[in-house]
Amino acid sequence: MKIAVFTDSFFPSVGGTERAVYNLCKNLLTLGHQIILFAPDYHREQNFDEFEVGRVKSIKLSHNDMAVFRAGYKKVLKRVKEFAPDVIQFCTASGMATMGLKVGRKLGIPVVATIHTKFREAFYDGCKSRLITEIMIKSLARKLNKADRVTTVSHDMARELFKYGYKGKVEVIRNGFDGLNPDLKSEKDIDFDNINFLFCGHLIKVKNIQFSLKSLETLKKEKGFDNFKFILVGEGNYKKKLQKLTKKANLTDNVVFHGLEKDREKLDMLYKKSLVVLFPSIFDNDSLVICEAARQGTPTLTIEGTGSSERITNNENGFVSAFDKRSFAERIYEIVNDKELYNHVCENIATISGKTWLEIAKEYEMMFEELIEAKAKK
Repeated sequence: MKIAVFTDSFFPSVGGTERAVYNLCKNLLTLGHQIILFAPDYHREQNFDEFEVGRVKSIKLSHNDMAVFRAGYKKVLKRVKEFAPDVIQFCTASGMATMGLKVGRKLGIPVVATIHTKFREAFYDGCKSRLITEIMIKSLARKLNKADRVTTVSHDMARELFKYGYKGKVEVIRNGFDGLNPDLKSEKDIDFDNINFLFCGHLIKVKNIQFSLKSLETLKKEKGFDNFKFILVGEGNYKKKLQKLTKKANLTDNVVFHGLEKDREKLDMLYKKSLVVLFPSIFDNDSLVICEAARQGTPTLTIEGTGSSERITNNENGFVSAFDKRSFAERIYEIVNDKELYNHVCENIATISGKTWLEIAKEYEMMFEELIEAKAKK
């Protein structure tokens, strides 16, 4: 089978969607399929040779959005015709989604839409205009309504798509998880006198890192809890604001701005040495950070009712809190002081896993085959 993938989010950009798209493509290759992926050029050096990636000229709109030039459509269409794919998948909502859908309709190829992100928040974070945000959301809904199949990675995101104006069915296919680190010790090695909390991801407002800072400020003021470091791994446009909030909250000695960590072994060690990942985002859906932390034996604290909390059974394989800074602070304090509960969660953390990326690729393989067969009958 030949599969053409269109995405606004791919390497060398760093993020959950980028890694999810890569992992799916890599495992579809493992199953013997051919892949071509189209993504913006990002105005950066490209070093990627695992499968063909067609770069489309683009312009930067904001800190987290790229717009591809429509003039690139003819070049993309020509290459797609040469490749002759059986199915098209777009894993995005912006320019590359439009291009993938247009190519699919032009050539009579079935199109699958896969959505990872709550775009209302993402669009507003980029443009700061409610009107423009709603125009873009309605545009996304029109694209989804034209797709032959729509998938997403959480039930929370599926409900969100209906709010956007999508009218069809949504299939929830979570991100893959390839099990615990085989070198993991049976008992997690944690120094409870010098605790590390961790956040890993883009330092942008919608990730809600400021919520964690306020909760830790509450703990430090009211409980005298000071023997910790909160390590922020990543970069983003909200970093300066977070640094100001850190100083205002009297957490300068506690918060470490680590920056990007591209070395996989070093990142794994950061996960492994952390007590818990603080992830109060209501923006993310089935975040890969939760899976990556679990792979190293580290649980995550999330907000109840969010896409990121759907994998977690509270106090069994992770922790969940109400969306309230005091409640979040109290949960952190409980995790630190109830070692029996913490060890119980760590012992059960493998239950967070779900399916491997290869199994996820097989699910998409079956979906693609079904759509190709249905298209052939028509």
